[in-house]
Amino acid sequence: MRALLLSICAVVFLAGIGAFRQAIRQIPSYRFDPPTVISVVDAVYPVQSLVSGTVVLEVSLDENGKITGVRVVKGIASLTEPARDSVLQWKFTGAKLDGKPVPSKITAAFSFVPPNVGPRL
Repeated sequence: MRALLLSICAVVFLAGIGAFRQAIRQIPSYRFDPPTVISVVDAVYPVQSLVSGTVVLEVSLDENGKITGVRVVKGIASLTEPARDSVLQWKFTGAKLDGKPVPSKITAAFSFVPPNVGPRL
């Protein structure tokens, strides 16, 4: 009885593996070409600021790579606006899915370090 039960379990298991492999073969594969940066404009560290840190922005792009929106993921009071002003001047190529242009999003991170103040020793 035990041997019969093990045999049935083995057959069901192997049948499941076969069905799983067949299901994987039927999943369509897609080719995604992400947007690429063509040109960038550096962010300017604000003169009145003394903080450091990283500002993270999510940039939404249309099918042609044109910026349609910018969302602040992580901001720093005096540094977010210079980062946003900078990224709005960037140029991108559009993303493609199976060769067709599609809207997309890209994340841009700006690390700010205050410039050296005072004489160097």
